[in-house]
Amino acid sequence: MRLVKKLSAKIDRINSKGQGVVLDKSNGSVTEIPFSLPDETIEYSHYEGKVGDINVKVCSPHRVKPNCPQFQKCGGCSLQHASESFVTDWKTSIVSKELADKGLYPKYFSTYVMPERSRRRAVFSGRRTKKGTIVGFKSYRSDQIVTTMGCIVIDKKILSFLPGMEEITALGCTRSSTIKIHVSVSENGLDVLVKSGKLLNRFLIGQLTKIAVQWNLARLSWNGELILSPKPPFQNYGRVKITPPEEFFMQATKEAEDIMVEAASKALEGQKNVVDLFCGSGTFSLPLSKGRNIIAFEKSSKMLNALDFASRHNSSFRAIRTRSRNLFKNPVSKDELSSVDGAVVNPPRAGARSQCRELAKSNVSKIILVSCNPTTFALDSEILVNGSYKLDSVCVIDQFRWSHHIEVLAIFSKVNK
Repeated sequence: MRLVKKLSAKIDRINSKGQGVVLDKSNGSVTEIPFSLPDETIEYSHYEGKVGDINVKVCSPHRVKPNCPQFQKCGGCSLQHASESFVTDWKTSIVSKELADKGLYPKYFSTYVMPERSRRRAVFSGRRTKKGTIVGFKSYRSDQIVTTMGCIVIDKKILSFLPGMEEITALGCTRSSTIKIHVSVSENGLDVLVKSGKLLNRFLIGQLTKIAVQWNLARLSWNGELILSPKPPFQNYGRVKITPPEEFFMQATKEAEDIMVEAASKALEGQKNVVDLFCGSGTFSLPLSKGRNIIAFEKSSKMLNALDFASRHNSSFRAIRTRSRNLFKNPVSKDELSSVDGAVVNPPRAGARSQCRELAKSNVSKIILVSCNPTTFALDSEILVNGSYKLDSVCVIDQFRWSHHIEVLAIFSKVNK
C-alpha cells in the first residue's frame, strides 16, 4: 500500500541549488522543497524521499509572480518566484560564504544582473512523438520535454528558430532517441550544431541544407560534420572578428562578457606581458592584445587555431602566441611565468588548483580569476592568497537569470614582502 505523508513545515533557508531547506532538529535530517523561500510555511506530500503537491500557506515578502507560464514545469529556471533583489543578495551571499569559509573577506563586492532575453546560447532537446515533434528544455526532475515558446531568458533570435528545430527533429531523430540542438547567436546569423542525430545520408543532407538556407543560418553542423556554412559565423572579441569552431565556449550573454573584459582590461592597465590560461577562442586574449604581449593557453587545438587565425589577420592588435596544453595535467610553471606580469585564469567548473599553485609561487603582479563555480572559486582564491596575493575585489554576475548558477570575477594583486 502506498503511504503518502502530508506534512507542513517552515522553510529555514535556501541552499546552493536554490531549493528551500526544511531542517528536522530532532535528527538533523534535511528535506529540500523546490520553489520555496526562507520563512515561508509550506504544505507538501512526502513519499519515498520525494516531495510533491507543494502549497504555500504563508508567503515570503520576497515572493513574486513568475513571468513565464512554463515555470515549475520547465527545468531551466528555479527562482522566478523570488524578487530580483532577493536573488541578487542570495547569489552574492553564496560567494561571500564560500570565501568566508576559507578566511577570505574582500572589501569590495559588486553585482550585475543581466537583462531578460539576453541568453545567446542554449541547448535544446528534440524528440519525435505520436503527434509530431516537441523541442524544448527538460522538465524539472524529469525526462519530459517542455516547450520553450515564450521563454523570457533566451534571445528572441534563437526562439524564432524553434519551428526550424522542429523540422530538424522530424528529419533527424528516431522514435526512440532524443537529439540535442546547440544554438548560438553569432554576428551574422545562428550557429547550429546537432548531436545524437541519425547517420547522415544523401537525402538527409539535402533536406538539412534546405533548412539552413530557408532559415538563413550562418552554419549548420551535424554530429561534428559541417552541413552548410554560406556565411561563416563570427563573434566580435574586442572589435576583432573570429569564426570559432562548431564546438566552442563563449559567455552566456554578451553583456556579461563586456563587463568581464572591461574589468580585466582596467585591472591590467599597467601589465605588458600577459598569459591567458584556459583561453578558449580568445574572449579575453583578443581584446587584451592591444598594446600587450599575450600568450594564450588552451587544450582545444580547434579553438586555438581559430584564435591564431583571427589574431594574425588583424593588423591593429599584436599577434597572440598560442600554446596547446592541458593545464590540469601540465600547468604553466613558476619558471615559465618569470617574465609575465599579468594573468587571466578562466577554467571550467572544476577550477584550476594545479595552475593556481604555480601562480601562487610566481611574481605575476596582477591575476584575474573567472569562475562559474563559487566552491572551486573559493578554493583557487585560497591558494592564491596563501601565496602572498591580496584579494582586491569580487564581481558577482547573474548572467544565468532565475537559475542557481553564478558567474564570478575576482582581481588579485601580488603583495611585496
